[in-house]
Amino acid sequence: MTGRRARAAVAAVVAVAVVAIAVVVLTGGGSPHPRARPRLTPAALRAALPAPTSQVFGVNVNRLFDDMTYSPAQIDAQLAAVRATGATVARSDAFWEAAEPQAPVDGRHRYAWSFDDRVAAALAAHGLTWLPIIDYTAPWAQSVPGQDHSPPRPSAVADYAAYAGAFAARYGSGGSFWRAHPELTPAPVTAIEIWNEPDNPEFWVPGPDAAAYARMYLAARAGVDAADPAIRVLVGGLTNPSAFLPAMVQAVPQLVGHVDGVAVHPYGTPSVVQNRVRGARAALVSVGMNSVPLYVTEFGWTTQPAGATGYAPAAQRPTDITAVLTALGHLRCGLAATLLYTWVTPEHNPGDSQDWYGIANPADPSAATPDTAAFAAGLRAAAAPDATPPAPCAT
Repeated sequence: MTGRRARAAVAAVVAVAVVAIAVVVLTGGGSPHPRARPRLTPAALRAALPAPTSQVFGVNVNRLFDDMTYSPAQIDAQLAAVRATGATVARSDAFWEAAEPQAPVDGRHRYAWSFDDRVAAALAAHGLTWLPIIDYTAPWAQSVPGQDHSPPRPSAVADYAAYAGAFAARYGSGGSFWRAHPELTPAPVTAIEIWNEPDNPEFWVPGPDAAAYARMYLAARAGVDAADPAIRVLVGGLTNPSAFLPAMVQAVPQLVGHVDGVAVHPYGTPSVVQNRVRGARAALVSVGMNSVPLYVTEFGWTTQPAGATGYAPAAQRPTDITAVLTALGHLRCGLAATLLYTWVTPEHNPGDSQDWYGIANPADPSAATPDTAAFAAGLRAAAAPDATPPAPCAT
């Protein structure tokens, strides 16, 4: 449902990337990569990685980077506050449209890494592991011209997969970014989400297509595997996994045994969040993916305007935050990660619900809010031993 970002801000990122590409071409620098053509036969796909043995917790930080309005000092202060809560994972976009604003030339890709480098460096400086979302479609590859939320044209799916692979080679374990920055303690990417909410018509224009997404997922997974097979490749955050997962498997049966994790976005009241997580596990069981881990990569509430989709009163939200984190930390549903949406938003427009999902003080992150205190308390409760038996995950 959420995961929004300002189109104008991303357009600015793309404009900067175009200039960077031009410099690369003129100077002969950069990181050209040949066009990737991943094979999609089951024999060519590695088996799914075993589920993680423990659950990690964190928060989305997308607006810090996507809005292009925060200074490096402001980003540093916000991320220090994130880490102080006990969070260890931060989710944010890795825009294909920013990294490759121009089409390959003679089958060779030219990437502008400045945006992704900025995210990787800032998170690593605070000991946070980046959970990136490989999104959205570069301008030259869009199936619906002018719509970055449209999927790549079928002929450009291999280019999307090539970017996913190049990203993994740069930011995965032993990646070129970490080798180029010895001053940083490496915080390699260990999981990558393929797209954001592909079952939501806002993010898969003109409408969701389970078969097309399944094929793109496998192509991108093959690209990532070629660079770093230890990285978990996740089905992008689903809003309705009970319908979309079976449709994916029906269209592309070879998914079974070749999915490392499924991300879900179970928005709603605390009880609805838990029920939707249970429903996602039941959907996985129904398609023969019993052991595939779930990643809750978005849940949260906006506090303005009253009555908006995803609304919760400001006085209620801290209680809900702690309740969901505590419950998901002890729910036996095969959860590998739980991340709140979102750390900070600008709180400018009372009529724009996307401006009010943030839990932190946008001006002074060192000043704890009731929401950030509740988030920290929820993380502690989620990780603490529970005197009662863990809640079952009904299927």
